[in-house]
Amino acid sequence: MKKLLYPLLLGLIGMVFLATSFLATNKAKGTLDVAIEKASFIMPAAHKVYGNKEVLDGKYHLFKAKITNKKSHTLEDVTVRYRIPDFIEWTELEVVGEMFQGQSAVIVCYPKFADDITEKTTESVEKVEIEISWDGATEDDVVEEEFTFKLTNRNDYVYTGIPGDEISTWSDVFDNNDLLACFVTPNDPVLKYYTQKIQEKVLKGDAASVSKDPKEGVRFLMGIYEATLMSHMVYSGTKGIPQSLEDVSSMVQHVRLPREVITGNTGLCIELSVLYASMMSSAGIDPVIFLTPGHAFPGFKMNDQYYAIEPTAINGEGLGGIGTSLQALEKGQEELVEFIQHAQAGDPRYTIVDIHELNQQGVTSMSLPDNDFLRQKVNEIADNFTLVDNIQEVRYMVESSNIKTTNVPEPGPVPERVREPETTKATRFAIPNGWVTYNRPFPEMPILTLQAIAPDQATSISIYDISAATTYDAMLIVSDYLSAMGLYMEYEVNGNQVRGQTSSANGVFNWVGKMVRSQSGLRIITIGAPDYVYYDRQSLINSIFNSI
Repeated sequence: MKKLLYPLLLGLIGMVFLATSFLATNKAKGTLDVAIEKASFIMPAAHKVYGNKEVLDGKYHLFKAKITNKKSHTLEDVTVRYRIPDFIEWTELEVVGEMFQGQSAVIVCYPKFADDITEKTTESVEKVEIEISWDGATEDDVVEEEFTFKLTNRNDYVYTGIPGDEISTWSDVFDNNDLLACFVTPNDPVLKYYTQKIQEKVLKGDAASVSKDPKEGVRFLMGIYEATLMSHMVYSGTKGIPQSLEDVSSMVQHVRLPREVITGNTGLCIELSVLYASMMSSAGIDPVIFLTPGHAFPGFKMNDQYYAIEPTAINGEGLGGIGTSLQALEKGQEELVEFIQHAQAGDPRYTIVDIHELNQQGVTSMSLPDNDFLRQKVNEIADNFTLVDNIQEVRYMVESSNIKTTNVPEPGPVPERVREPETTKATRFAIPNGWVTYNRPFPEMPILTLQAIAPDQATSISIYDISAATTYDAMLIVSDYLSAMGLYMEYEVNGNQVRGQTSSANGVFNWVGKMVRSQSGLRIITIGAPDYVYYDRQSLINSIFNSI
């Protein structure tokens, strides 16, 4: 069950923090031989990925310890624990019940850093201490190991964890592509506030599309671009994406977070792409980032079509002068056509980072606190925003211009996208006789449109109507509302089904639910009961659940 979620630094490929190595200690101390495979760096922005063995098949971790029993007798309850001073206290990783003579075990460490690790703005070298003991071991028997690793600052994005002397293909260069999604921050309060200002002052209060209408998604892209023009945002102009295998100086780069791009009013192509992706995700649109040799540009995917814009046109990159939003869109679509051609031809330098697909796999964004000073900066920037008088004309231009919305199959090297389940728009389910139904029971939670409660008030049905494009986004919105009411929710998704529990000072409420599409977005129907009676009500809950 999971909770309701690439910036870069200049460096050389050969630097130690781009390597993963085995430290074969082969100590005869006590009764064990130990070999440790360590990660040479950890990116704080991706700490949730490093700490979850279920994400990306456990690819990202702090270390693996291979332990071999060299003693002539069986060892009982072999225990491995570790700590990182100042960050993680002594933590037990695993207890191996029995280890026979010559037997080996591999223990993997997925470190659980606190969320405030994302406030780390300096790079440091940290130490890992490991202790291995067993039943009956004396103080002298206990095996002690330690190693160091580089803990980057939150803005550092390392393109690859493969040692420099082992990089031989372009895929090796972008080995950490998936972690770029950790820098897309749709839930950042400052980012949300900026998005709200654009919707209110540039788009005449209209929200971004959740209706699966590409024209509305394109209009939102253009609205973001118009806002960057009005605020006189500057494209930094420095290439950050590696252009070739010899481009070793770009393997690591410092990337400003979206909130920093907004309030600093400047950004590289990768930073602008992450900004656009964050705002699209916040508005319920499925964002993607297109990576090409030496460049990145943002877009979205809707109804199996890709759309793109060139955000660097604010300073005339590739246009010879500052471009209008329509010119930026046309340029982005041209780049998209070229991208698709190369990707379908199998060129690995052209790759897509699908943000919501990665989010669904557990690659979630970093958590960032609210900041009154940054909100004030957003207010000052938004003072430059004006209504786009021709916003309806912009929509017309999208429909009538020579912009071609590229209808393409998935490119060869791009992973198959995890699509939302197909569900019916009609919603029918059985409410037992005698239950009391309330329409919109809580004004402070407008997404809760109906609730039906059993006569004993233990079991209930809730219907949430949410303007969101994906189940992931919908559940985040529900979680935000519940959090504001002092409730805490955990959930997991399986196709169009969800299950979870909601905790409060009064106890825990277990529930199951189904997602169906509606005209306004998604509808989620949940049925549940307090944990102390949930299993007694299981038959009734299953009956209602199966009737949906």
